[in-house]
Amino acid sequence: MPMKEAARTSVLSRRWKKLWTSHPYLVFDGSNSLRGIHYRSEQVLESEQFKYLNWVNDVLESHHDAAIDEFKIRFYLDQCYQSDIDDWVRFAFGKKVQRFELDLSSSRVISHVQDSGYELCSHTLHFQTPLSLTSLVLKQVRVSGEVLENLLSNSPFLERLCIGASTSLVHLRLAGPSLCLTYLEITACARMKSLELDAPNLLSLKYSGQNIEIRFIEVPNLAEVFIGGMFVETCTRNYFLPLVPTFASQLQKLVLEMRVDERKMKLFEYPILSQLKELELQVRARDHDSLLCLTSLINASPSLNQLSLELSWSKSYTRRRVMKVKRHHYNLKEVEIRGFVGGMVDSEFCIYLVKNAIMLEKMSIDPFTKNEKGGGNCFKAERARAARVRAEDLRSKYGVEDKLVIL
Repeated sequence: MPMKEAARTSVLSRRWKKLWTSHPYLVFDGSNSLRGIHYRSEQVLESEQFKYLNWVNDVLESHHDAAIDEFKIRFYLDQCYQSDIDDWVRFAFGKKVQRFELDLSSSRVISHVQDSGYELCSHTLHFQTPLSLTSLVLKQVRVSGEVLENLLSNSPFLERLCIGASTSLVHLRLAGPSLCLTYLEITACARMKSLELDAPNLLSLKYSGQNIEIRFIEVPNLAEVFIGGMFVETCTRNYFLPLVPTFASQLQKLVLEMRVDERKMKLFEYPILSQLKELELQVRARDHDSLLCLTSLINASPSLNQLSLELSWSKSYTRRRVMKVKRHHYNLKEVEIRGFVGGMVDSEFCIYLVKNAIMLEKMSIDPFTKNEKGGGNCFKAERARAARVRAEDLRSKYGVEDKLVIL
């Protein structure tokens, strides 16, 4: 039961009056109240922040249980509220919280720089006993690598760590045979320079952001990798892929967020990803680009079973000829294309897969990307109708009636 609903039950019975004060899931999600604030005055924002602080503080003062399972803060707050947020952190960790999230970001409040954000300091995290954390999420929180390393050393059960938009994170070293971490996510940390991983239990890694040095010391169980942002532009040709052979035999899922650059990608030498089963490509391209430069990566994945392509497309007035490449793929069975427009860039790629994926069982085509789902834009709706017509042309021309699913 959500915390607010639990609090409302106190009016139903005298016996229930204080039950909600021992609620084990404290989720303070005030993000909806921030909608449109950057169009209004600073006083409106301050008023909303004051209401939010009172809400959280009132609940924490009334809470009497010795332990909590989950504690989440989701609201835009900066360093002006350092003292209050420090108290919340101490409260949650003192209550042996297992899942802790501190999300102080807001895409709608754009008048503040990240350097004015709340800073998680080592003195706030001074505890006599090990923490009970299993999951830690920090977004738009200034936290250094040293503080994170100390926090992990005192969190023997931590399995999930997510850091987003921290301007204080520069170097991070995660190491130790007792490290339980299975999932690591680092995104949009603009000043980050290096990451060192000696994590025997790590299963999944997501990094999106600036170009950095990543050192893989010992990652024997790493099976899923996501890379994106500016990092992917150079890592695939200069740094990341040359290191992939250290765990290529165990990698089962790879997600790349990238911009198509045919000239550069022709120079790529992909290592053989012998166990890769799932490949997801989030691609930015123009209509005169060719996605066939991605076929070398598909070819380097002999066990590939599922391929997902999400296309962010922009129109170009440069014309080119349709390209033809022949490379048979013997294990590829399922293909998903999102953001399909039916132009040369994506139709050419679909035709290639229909002709060369020998064991293809299903190809689903969706005119919308994940972010466009549910939108009411008339232009996008018209574009989607036109894309579905072009997809039907593929069905009739290439004999894929039973395999093609158009969404």
